[in-house]
Amino acid sequence: MRPSSNLRESNPFSEWTISADDADARIARAIRICVGDYVREMYSEVLKEPIPPRIAKLLRRLKLAECDFASRGDLL
Repeated sequence: MRPSSNLRESNPFSEWTISADDADARIARAIRICVGDYVREMYSEVLKEPIPPRIAKLLRRLKLAECDFASRGDLL
């Protein structure tokens, strides 16, 4: 006689069954991946364009202000 156990016996087919929730989650993930790939492809050229001088100047000023706050230990 086998000793009783709190563990359920494993069903070899349970690994292959997909519940409706799992299927919906997998489909949603696949859609997000496809949309992300499309958007990445669509906007990849934008990332290669140079930053306009006015925006570059603004970014430099913001970076300097951030460094100044960090060096003084100020909290935002």
